[in-house]
Parts: sequence; structure tokens; C-alpha cells
Amino acid sequence: MEQASKAKISVEEAEVHYQSSKENYIIEGAESHLAYYREKHPEYYALLSQIV
Repeated sequence: MEQASKAKISVEEAEVHYQSSKENYIIEGAESHLAYYREKHPEYYALLSQIV
């Protein structure tokens, strides 16, 4: 009896993803990378926000 569940993202994977996103982020106006990341990658952001 296996339940279907969302794919789990490891903390390490989320950290690497955040850093790679940050390297490619170009500042547009006053928008911070964190706000951009929260909007564009909510699953990764949610995981990282739980551990800080």
C-alpha cells in the first residue's frame, strides 16, 4: 500500500539550486533575489525557509 507523494527535494539539492539561481540572477530594480526565488521556485524556497 504505497501512497503517491510529491518528489522530495533534499536540503543539499535545494541549497545548490538556490546558489545556481543566484549566480544567474540579474538585479532588476529593487527586486531582491530572495523575492524572485520565492515566486519562481516555491517548492525549493519553502524547504529552505524551514531550515533557517
